[in-house]
Amino acid sequence: MISIRTPLVLLTFGFAACSSATESAPDGAPDGGGDGAEVNVVVTHPDATPIAPATECTVTTADARETSGAHFAPCDDVTYDTVPPCTGTHYSQWADYGVYDAPVPWGFLVHCMEHGGVVLVYGCDAGDCPDVVALMEAIAAERTDPLCTGANPNRVVVVPDPTLGFPVASAAWGHVYRATCLDEPSLRAFVDEHYANAPEDTCAGGVDASATGWCP
Repeated sequence: MISIRTPLVLLTFGFAACSSATESAPDGAPDGGGDGAEVNVVVTHPDATPIAPATECTVTTADARETSGAHFAPCDDVTYDTVPPCTGTHYSQWADYGVYDAPVPWGFLVHCMEHGGVVLVYGCDAGDCPDVVALMEAIAAERTDPLCTGANPNRVVVVPDPTLGFPVASAAWGHVYRATCLDEPSLRAFVDEHYANAPEDTCAGGVDASATGWCP
């Protein structure tokens, strides 16, 4: 994996402003998912500092409606209905678990989730939100998985995505987490709840094309 962080473009983080501390959003996830793509949407407002340009800490969790898990050839066109992607068609290969400094195509990451992996993804520039990156890397480093016998001790991926639209997010098979702030308790709870909870409970090394380019 590359060792020098690549500068990312800081996007405007979109979120739905809500007045109560805990809310259930209607099916369809108006602040992240496609039409009808998400169900059981819950919006909370933890007491955490929002990440600029957001002015309020908003955490959204949701489940995704079931879609096909068919395999496509690596780098074929695939589309997803949730932000971040968390289920559906994906590549026949999965990304190696670990920490990446540049984006990884979601077709590889969704396959990681099918194996019970959890993806921690940040949409802010690493230099602008070092606490976000540090916490995600700490979560990735501290878990030991007895099913993992390769170089990586668990099924966690940390990766940037400048197109995300949120500074903090996570995804597991069928579940998404989005936040305009760094709320450690809710992020950890999401990882703990969904780690190793997927159709295929397995851990094996995947591919890492970060040095040569994933889709040249």
